[in-house]
Amino acid sequence: MDPRIGSLWLIATCVGIVMISCYISGVACDVPDDVVYTDLHKTVRTGDSVVLKCQFRGTPLAVYWKKGDDPIRAPTLVSWITGDPVTGSCVGERPCQIMEMNAEFSLIIKEVSIVEQGPYLCRVTNYKGRQIHNFTDISVFSPPMEPYPIINECQMNSPTDTETTCTISTNQSVEISCSASGYFPDIDLYFLHGSTSLHTKDTIEVTNIDGTKNKTIYANATASEISYVCFASIPGSAEQRTRTVLVNLRTSSSPLPTGSTIPIDKTDGSAAKVVVPVIFIVLLAVICISIVLWHRRKLQRGQGIFIY
Repeated sequence: MDPRIGSLWLIATCVGIVMISCYISGVACDVPDDVVYTDLHKTVRTGDSVVLKCQFRGTPLAVYWKKGDDPIRAPTLVSWITGDPVTGSCVGERPCQIMEMNAEFSLIIKEVSIVEQGPYLCRVTNYKGRQIHNFTDISVFSPPMEPYPIINECQMNSPTDTETTCTISTNQSVEISCSASGYFPDIDLYFLHGSTSLHTKDTIEVTNIDGTKNKTIYANATASEISYVCFASIPGSAEQRTRTVLVNLRTSSSPLPTGSTIPIDKTDGSAAKVVVPVIFIVLLAVICISIVLWHRRKLQRGQGIFIY
């Protein structure tokens, strides 16, 4: 036999023996002793599944997946002790519905929701009986519900038509609003009038039962040939969505708008400003006349003059 072939065979045999012994003696052959390797960070969309790795050397005596950053006080989600099934034993209603371990002691979360966001730790009692652990972190996101953003005044006219620029007809200024719903963790909304940023007079953000959020911004707009555009952007994302509305001035002689135009009337209360002083003057006159009549009657009684 060629000596070179014999050397190659010997090297391959040694490598094979090392790999087999490594596989038998440990879960992860390249992990140093008394160390746990985990994913540093995972970003997951709501509704998706995720696998959190937990790697260490040797066959463990016990593995615990916990939610939190305290190895002792953090609540246990799924645990495995020698003799347990591969999937481990879950603790609590929510973990038992969506979580289990696999054969590599990774934690599988089958359907992620907002409440799954946060730190996790894998705590291991290794083959030496030592307690070792490491952390991973989950960030959860939920894109806004389609379509977004929505100009609410346009939705009142055509709820299903979100692509066409709508027109609002008004006698004076009008309040316009723009919304996005079902997002997490955040979204930016703002109006532009041409190249000018429109002042946002009010912002309302509410949290839904599932942890997602809804946001609406409000601004005042006046009649103009330049459109008002609502921009929606998710922080950290290059994607940007827009919706456009045109505000027209409606005169008293112009016909009522039709089609995609929404008539919105907003008076300034000038009629009330005229009516209130008139009522006050009339009331004051009635009071004065009553006082004069009363005074005259009093004088007539004092002089013994009676009128029948």
